[in-house]
Amino acid sequence: MKKNLSLLCILAVGLLFSSCSTSTQIVGSWQQPDVAQSAPGTRVFVAALTNNMTAKQKVEGDLGNLFSSHGFTVTKSLDAFPPNLESKSNRNKEALLQKLHDYNTDLIVTNSVIDKETRERYVGGGPYAPWGWAGNFWGYWGGPWGGGFYGSGYSTVDRYYYIETNIFDARSGKLVWSVQSRTDSPSSLDDFISSYMKAISQKLVQDGILKQQML
Repeated sequence: MKKNLSLLCILAVGLLFSSCSTSTQIVGSWQQPDVAQSAPGTRVFVAALTNNMTAKQKVEGDLGNLFSSHGFTVTKSLDAFPPNLESKSNRNKEALLQKLHDYNTDLIVTNSVIDKETRERYVGGGPYAPWGWAGNFWGYWGGPWGGGFYGSGYSTVDRYYYIETNIFDARSGKLVWSVQSRTDSPSSLDDFISSYMKAISQKLVQDGILKQQML
């Protein structure tokens, strides 16, 4: 009897901790056929499209570390456009083209919050389509940036964050890989990013963008 009670206590504690952990799920994805073979080069420009500087720094840092650990040479948008210089004028096409040329960039990796909603309002299913701007990088760069990366003011029990992560060919500007993910009620910015990075890194390996043996 005591043994059974002990097992039940252990199970209850395990369920408690598992129910409190943040999870990120891939809810939609698209990729250009043979993207793993056709994606050019090894120089990556990483941009978290948010006006939240704390989130931007953390996300670009973690994405940059992920790609650099797989042999890519990474430039972060915060390095190219430091916060004290960043303005809408820095985000025009000509300014970015010059930066991409300077860094000899092959791929552009972006991510952005595209929605925040409750479970009751979530509607799943249907074919995946990248969100907005017809799959062209310049619409993402020049368009409005979400300020809605996780902040303490948004933390509610039933809050869900939808992130779109895209990879573009830097030379053509065309979308080659896109994933939408949903993070469930993160307890903090670090919790959010940790969960997001785990899901995205696994998907990048699954789709052949990153090599599993290098993880």
